[in-house]
Amino acid sequence: MKRAALLGGMAVVAAAFAPAIAQAEGFSSGYVNGFMSDVECMDTARRAMNAHFASYGMQPDTGEASFSVYGWDVPPGQTQVAIVCSEDQARYTATITGYSLDEDGTRLQTVELFMDMLDGTTPIGGSK
Repeated sequence: MKRAALLGGMAVVAAAFAPAIAQAEGFSSGYVNGFMSDVECMDTARRAMNAHFASYGMQPDTGEASFSVYGWDVPPGQTQVAIVCSEDQARYTATITGYSLDEDGTRLQTVELFMDMLDGTTPIGGSK
């Protein structure tokens, strides 16, 4: 699977209809593509989110919408994480966005860890 990360204060905001780039402080984003379906993307996102919380001995504080998985106060810091699965011309992509008020060194680390889990670099369940 291909992956990309946008560092610094830039965030990649991707929607099924038109990807765009926006500058925003407090956000770190990246994406992973190569999923075969939206179901595979959502299943992988859900498993990654739950496994990540479990690796810290925590109950997942998560939510879900049709094509999104959300995590609140995701460890090791207190990063809010959204994983959005989208499709464009039969290509399926997971966009991972982390938000925190202060960059304490964990927001970007958390986003990159989710990217690694979603693209298979880090086995889901061995995320710490």
